[in-house]
Amino acid sequence: QPRPVATERIADVTVQVLVEGGKLLVGTNDIVLELRPSAGPPDVSDVILTAARSGAQDESMRADLSPGGAGRFLGTLMLPWTDSNCRLEVAWHDQHGYHRHDFVVSVVAGHH
Repeated sequence: QPRPVATERIADVTVQVLVEGGKLLVGTNDIVLELRPSAGPPDVSDVILTAARSGAQDESMRADLSPGGAGRFLGTLMLPWTDSNCRLEVAWHDQHGYHRHDFVVSVVAGHH
């Protein structure tokens, strides 16, 4: 069952990144990204999730996300780093324009 690794409210949208076991691991991670506006149904498009090593923006990985309905986007993210943290960047368009937000998330060596 996916559990949150990052949750934040940006303007009137709650952004949540979920992974199995609630831990982002070195290797392959199945990602669920949720974008939930406070009012009305989600109307989001062009959703992008990128991961980068902390302090090394030129080394980044992008998750291919597909719509899962009701503001959920599903994808896989491969993390090759053994650093303790990575920066997740979420970007999307909605009826209010373009939005972008960064989270710093711990990366754990191990498996699900």
